Amino acid sequence: MARLLTLAIVLLAALPAGASNAVSLGYSDRTTIVGPGTDACASGVLIHDHDGSFEDAYSWQYGGVLSPYYGAIGEAYDLGAGTIACGAYWLTGLYGYEPPMAADLYVWEGGVGSAPGAVVSMLPSVQFEGIPQWPTIGECDVDLGIPVAGPFTLGYWPIWPGAIADFFCAADLDGPPGHPWTCIAPGIGYPSGWQDPSIVWGPTSAMGCGAYFEGDPTPAQSPTWGAIRAMFRR
Repeated sequence: MARLLTLAIVLLAALPAGASNAVSLGYSDRTTIVGPGTDACASGVLIHDHDGSFEDAYSWQYGGVLSPYYGAIGEAYDLGAGTIACGAYWLTGLYGYEPPMAADLYVWEGGVGSAPGAVVSMLPSVQFEGIPQWPTIGECDVDLGIPVAGPFTLGYWPIWPGAIADFFCAADLDGPPGHPWTCIAPGIGYPSGWQDPSIVWGPTSAMGCGAYFEGDPTPAQSPTWGAIRAMFRR
C-alpha cells in the first residue's frame, strides 16, 4: 500500500495541470545508462538518434492508451534496405522490479519527412527484461529479424489501457534532432494521431528506440552507411 501511494504521489507531481494522461519523469542531468546484459543482440550495428545521454522519460497512461496503438512511442530511421535484427529500447521505471506490464512491439513504414504509415510488423505481448529504477535507464534488447526496404519507425505500444503508467521511454532533450514520434489518442486535449512528442512534453530531440541494423546498401549509399557504422559501432 505504501509503495502504491508513493507511486501515485510521484506521478501526480510529474504531471502538468489537466494532462493526467501524459507523464514525464522530469528533467535530470544525472541519468545513467546500463547495457542489455544477457539479452544483448548478437548481430547488427546499433543505430540510434540520441547523443549518448537522456534527460527525461515519457509515457502515456489512462485515456492516453487506447487500441490499436494510441499511446505508442517510436523513433524513425532512413537506413536503406536491410534487416532490423533487434530492437533496442531504452526504458526506466519508478521502481526496479520484474516483471513489468507487456508491450506490443511495432515497426511502421516511414516516419522520416512524414508521419509513420502502415504497420510492417507487430510482436505482441513482450515483457521487457531488466527495466531499472529512474534515473537509471536500461537498454532492453529484443530479437526481431524484420526486413525493410526504406524508412521505418520502430517503437512500442504499452498494454495498459485505462491504467497508470508502468514504465517509461527515455527521451533525449538536447542532442542532434532525430525523428521522434508518439501516437496521440483523440479527445485528450492534443492533436490526435502521429505527432512530435515535443507538442506534449516540450522540446525533444529523440526517443529511446533504436535498432541493431544489418544493411544492404547500394554503391550510392555506401559512404553514408560507412559513416553510420563508424559513428555508432560499439
